[in-house]
Amino acid sequence: MSQPCRRTGPLLLTLALALAPWAGCGGGTSTPPVFDGGGHDGPKPQKDASDVDVVRHDAGPKDGGARDASDGGIPDDCTTGAAGEPTELRCTGLYSDWATKTVASNARQYDPGLHLWSDGAGKTRWISLPAGATIDTSDMDQWTFPNGTKVWKEFTLGGKRIETRLIWKRPTGAWYLTTYRWSADGQTSTTELTAGETNVGGGSYEIPTQSNCYDCHAGRYDMLLGFEAVALSSPQASGFTMADLTANHLLTAPPAAPLTIPGDAKTAAALGYLHINCGTSCHNRESGEAGSSGFYTRLDVATLTSPQATDTWTTGVGVNASFYPPGVAQPQIFVPCDTGSSAAYYRMSHRDGAGDAGTGTQMPPIITHQVDSDGVAAIAAWLNGFPQCGAHDGGRD
Repeated sequence: MSQPCRRTGPLLLTLALALAPWAGCGGGTSTPPVFDGGGHDGPKPQKDASDVDVVRHDAGPKDGGARDASDGGIPDDCTTGAAGEPTELRCTGLYSDWATKTVASNARQYDPGLHLWSDGAGKTRWISLPAGATIDTSDMDQWTFPNGTKVWKEFTLGGKRIETRLIWKRPTGAWYLTTYRWSADGQTSTTELTAGETNVGGGSYEIPTQSNCYDCHAGRYDMLLGFEAVALSSPQASGFTMADLTANHLLTAPPAAPLTIPGDAKTAAALGYLHINCGTSCHNRESGEAGSSGFYTRLDVATLTSPQATDTWTTGVGVNASFYPPGVAQPQIFVPCDTGSSAAYYRMSHRDGAGDAGTGTQMPPIITHQVDSDGVAAIAAWLNGFPQCGAHDGGRD
């Protein structure tokens, strides 16, 4: 697999111009990368060759491989790949009993409340932290996880398991991201899949390449996206939430007060949706791939004082857009009361090649092939709910 994509070079410059104001990039294929995540107390990590620990042929169980007994009883017949990763899901420590699919007791299930759109797939998530370890939250916007942290995300279609992704911070501090493709019955076996797969099950669902995983997860200094302060504090969060982390003394610096997305219900829903679908991975001021776009939607703790203080508002509402929806002479990223002139709304409500949408239109730019109708409706409700809208019909879609 290729290393995470960079914002340099003529090809990516062309892509950035084509995709502005919501930039993004995909990946190719070569060898699987292992990303050395930077801490919040150091300089912003740059995604170049020096940050990618490419295939470590010396990595094995002694390097934190699959045979860690604390992971919940890993079978003796497990094998590891070139980067020291388990080649089967049953060997990652998620299950204490593979035959019954019993999840290990140290893998805590959680729902972040704010959900990334995955073309309608159902998702279940677990996290395992090393015994006695804590999460460094001295920077509440950029958590740093202890070495040995593992997160799993299971994706289902029609109730059948399709893939389970692993995000693993190895004992060296380097992250390894991969996915395990389930057998056709969604029960019997899994195989590590790094090349991705399109048209899964004859539909439009896509399993990302390993490179694509790094493209998005590098939007956080320490790689994890949904397991973060704003999402885990949301009213919809369940399982292992911010309250549980605080009560169990797993945060080095817990928040002094509950973290709440500002605004009325429609505003908070829109800000939360844009935060988790756009801001945590790409549209942020730090390591996101859309950092050069000037449009940011990540909700940082200091900006939760009011909707108008958020980056979404200051960089998006009433701000001129460089992307022109068909027939719009003067588009802005978000136009109150007018979804039709809102470039961001148009891009999230279309997919490349569908209708009048040309290549480079859709946002997010990779992996997704279906429009999130509920998410689009949430943004429309917010834009049409501004006080000045009155009986305005919200513009054309």
